[in-house]
Amino acid sequence: MEKNKSDEIFIIDKESLNSLPYRSMREGFFGKTLEDALQTLLENYPQIIPGKQIDPGGEDPPQFVLLRREMPVGSWSLDHLYVDQKGVLTLVETKLIQNPESRREVMGQLIEYAANAKENWASGRVRQYATDFWNKKNESLDDLLLDAFGQELDVEDFWNEVELNLKSGRMRLMIGADEIRPEVRRMIEYLNREMQNAEVLGLEFKCYGDDQSQMVLVPTLIGQTQEISDKKSSDETIWWAVDKLHEAYANYEDQILAGRLTEILEWSIKNNIFMSAKTKFPVFAIDGNNQLRVVSVFHNGIIYAFINEKHFIGGPEERNEFVDELKNIQMLDESIRADEINSGRHLLKPIQDLTQGQVEELLDIIKKHARDE
Repeated sequence: MEKNKSDEIFIIDKESLNSLPYRSMREGFFGKTLEDALQTLLENYPQIIPGKQIDPGGEDPPQFVLLRREMPVGSWSLDHLYVDQKGVLTLVETKLIQNPESRREVMGQLIEYAANAKENWASGRVRQYATDFWNKKNESLDDLLLDAFGQELDVEDFWNEVELNLKSGRMRLMIGADEIRPEVRRMIEYLNREMQNAEVLGLEFKCYGDDQSQMVLVPTLIGQTQEISDKKSSDETIWWAVDKLHEAYANYEDQILAGRLTEILEWSIKNNIFMSAKTKFPVFAIDGNNQLRVVSVFHNGIIYAFINEKHFIGGPEERNEFVDELKNIQMLDESIRADEINSGRHLLKPIQDLTQGQVEELLDIIKKHARDE
């Protein structure tokens, strides 16, 4: 193959400079078609998504775990869904960008997927879809997350963070291609500047080499700048100790919400069942009687109830009792079957919408299944 002198990368040793010319993926090295090659690469090697380019200068650039390939979104399916160590979902669609029709469609597809993600993936469904995908490969999703993000990861807190990010629309939308044309770059850069919570990025993969026995793959991010990264970068997660929670609640404009959060916080401390949590937003948990949290109380008044039987010292029977009691006070949907839930559910009403009597009923149920001294 004749070398293309306008597109090369260079290998330097002590005495020489050697070049490797651009080489198309289509020449049989990775797959039968470009999309097949890209999708296989992205499935098998999440590390080719360049986290350092996504968060230039950041101390903890994103790392990625594949949650599922062909992720259902309503009547469609997304090519790949990933998550990073901060619980931010990354939606990746691969396209043959040289096709003008595909150039227009891919942007619309990604935005449509993002617009429907909350409705289709919330309340633990994204976790269930991912678990099903990895179970078919005889792999444990939780083990994959622990291997990638560290054994100290609290898996339940992590999935709660995923839910919070999903509800707030905090996610990445990414186009993967062998080449991203100028008109697509302009669309990406425009959307990335204008969108507040979501990032829209392009990921260009180019190959270089003299033969097919070995090639160099170079991933290049499109649409990210240091200014945009600084604008959208999240605060570091922190441990929410009691004093930090009191400080946060004192600054709330919604005094009813602040009062209810403070009431439940003080109640948990008085009963010696308070558990701190490490997240971006103010969160704390109630220590269950199996030394695992029975509920988490979020900054916006939402309470997440853990329904997995491992959170109850009495096993499935106590878990079922807990679910039935929450149903009786209209805090869980009657159609929920506890034995079909992998982790838990958000209660139907935030605490600021409850009467004082309803709050007391809820706390009585939680206390019943909290840690025994």
